[in-house]
Amino acid sequence: MKIGTYYYPEQWPREQWERDFDGIAALGLQIVHMGEFAWFSMEPREGAIQLDWLSECVEMAAKRKLGVILCTPTASPPVWLVEKYPEVLPVDGAGKRARFGGRRHYSPTSPAMKQATGRIVSALAERFGKHPAVIGWQVDNEYSSDFIDQNEHAVAAFRSWLAAKYGEIGTLNKAWGCQFWNTFYTDFSQILLPESRVLKYGNPHEVLDAARFWSWAFGQFNRGQVEILKAKMGSDFRVQGSGEGKTRTGTVSTPGDAAAQQGHGQVAHATPFITTNFIPFQADVNPSDMAGDFNLMSWDSYPCPGNELAPTDQNYRLGNPSQIGFMHEYMAGFHKRFGLMEVQPGQINWGDAPVHLYPGAVRLWLWTALAHGAEFATTYRYRQPRFGVEMFHHGLIGIDGTTPSLGGREFQQTIDEIERVTTSERAATAASPVAPVAAPAVTPAVGLVFDFEQLWWFNILPQSKRWDYARLMRQWYGAFSRLGLNVKVLRPGQEWPADLPIIVAPGLQMVDNVVIDQMTKYAATGGHLVLTCRTALMDRTGQFFEGPLAKPILPLIGGSIEAYDGLPQGSLAMIEQDGKKYPWGVWGDLLYGEPETKTIAKYADQFYAGAAAVTQHRYQGGLVTYCGVFGEETFTDALAERIATQAKLPITPLPPRVQILRRGAYRILLNYTTGAVEAPAPARTRFVVGTRKVEAAGVAVWKE
Repeated sequence: MKIGTYYYPEQWPREQWERDFDGIAALGLQIVHMGEFAWFSMEPREGAIQLDWLSECVEMAAKRKLGVILCTPTASPPVWLVEKYPEVLPVDGAGKRARFGGRRHYSPTSPAMKQATGRIVSALAERFGKHPAVIGWQVDNEYSSDFIDQNEHAVAAFRSWLAAKYGEIGTLNKAWGCQFWNTFYTDFSQILLPESRVLKYGNPHEVLDAARFWSWAFGQFNRGQVEILKAKMGSDFRVQGSGEGKTRTGTVSTPGDAAAQQGHGQVAHATPFITTNFIPFQADVNPSDMAGDFNLMSWDSYPCPGNELAPTDQNYRLGNPSQIGFMHEYMAGFHKRFGLMEVQPGQINWGDAPVHLYPGAVRLWLWTALAHGAEFATTYRYRQPRFGVEMFHHGLIGIDGTTPSLGGREFQQTIDEIERVTTSERAATAASPVAPVAAPAVTPAVGLVFDFEQLWWFNILPQSKRWDYARLMRQWYGAFSRLGLNVKVLRPGQEWPADLPIIVAPGLQMVDNVVIDQMTKYAATGGHLVLTCRTALMDRTGQFFEGPLAKPILPLIGGSIEAYDGLPQGSLAMIEQDGKKYPWGVWGDLLYGEPETKTIAKYADQFYAGAAAVTQHRYQGGLVTYCGVFGEETFTDALAERIATQAKLPITPLPPRVQILRRGAYRILLNYTTGAVEAPAPARTRFVVGTRKVEAAGVAVWKE
């Protein structure tokens, strides 16, 4: 895994550039990322392209053997563009046009924005498309918007999108349930574009389609840039590992280079990539709408924004390992090739509180990225800014421009550790070049199905303020990862690997025949399928199936859902499983099982005490567990351990917030707690990083 940093030469005096590039190299960094907000510096007047300064910086990087990630600058349109073409700026629901300034002040459907984008991206691609130092491109930055644009061009694009999807207005009326408020349309030209995904008292099916459209609109804007870059890169751009079941590609500089990389194989030279940096669970853009245009996926990780309410420990200084791990695997699942584009380097400016990170946190996050198979990890930013809205956002270097910050020192430490391990591995291989290399043990994997469209629908029509789809995914990811199992994130429509002994599909409320057929086939052929509350209640338009609740999956679960309950904020009730009681509060289905269906857990209180909460049903050659309750983490952990034990998987139960992953022949323990833990390594194990006693926020690496 290569490690690097963002650098903004246009923000600093030219006479400091050489010094800064020397400093980047001195830290041991291998990548420099440039250009994402520099449109005005690249084109100060319409058509007056000026890239010599950027070329000079690319050559400075190349001289120091730094790989370069170049960015298209479209996240920050220049003033001359919006002044001449005001329709670039989005319009809100009150008809107020956004003002110039900051970033992300554009509409992706604006013709003028697309034309100007084509010009600047073409110039960049012509100049740098085949430059040997450029290892990849980032398109735009963190696609998102404050609201859905109401410009005439956006509304027209929405109408065209709807006409292409539905064909006839009557089909749309039916899909949107327009008979409910008698809000029928007679022509697509009558339809307006919802300004946000906040429903208020409108039509939820219309808002769902608006969310789909807005993501598609960003996808089309993105595709225009990608096609320009690909044309200039030519044969240098190719999609490696696309599709499912292939090995992950990347650069060799990770523990285990000499051994086969289990599940996440890497080759010596990575193909130049095109990507963008996604924000976790950000509702404006579904990554699936862009993945087909990229050959690598990447995301931004800021684990400690200080938004916890009344924490009782200091874990908030380390972040949530389940979210971090989930996002790594989600990104990896598209092309088996991913990167961590931004990782928090220290305190940030935009959080609820300026949390001082726990010592070792940054190092822990870098090792986590490596453990999951990231091709690279870079950070925003090299120098902490002395001006602007992000003055308080730490960098690897402090405001004097030369002194490494705490995060910068942890970057340097991690780079040194990885290099030490890699050098040792190469030396061992050179000493015994013909010695047989035993294949590393394979860690069993569990599948976890995540459907981005459910995130939209739950936000639009949550039914419970406590319902949190992202939290549900994190809980199930964390419950299995703490057992020492790999968790592969799957998507609807993606082929489910037949060799996964367990697949969990939490909260797939909207389903179609494709997903139901996948579930049925997997269970029938011997898999253990785990479903949860709020699964298969509706079709893809968001309308209930006519019949009993969850009608499509009732044959699978071997029972019925008689009713459901949700508790008020702050309230918890109890469920009982295997003689122990666990809290729940978000959602609880009251289940009725057929005679051959077993009850695994029951409600322990409320007026329905004794009712089934979790059931298990033998379906042809496999097994289906239905978890009808959205419980607290302790219950999900206990149920996951029961399911894994039942499947006879070799598990290593770990304390909460502790994970073990495998990279080739190496095991990597990640301690996301503020206390020491014991590494479950065999006796006389030689640790290549850390020791058997893994300190708070610590890492241990050993070879098996």
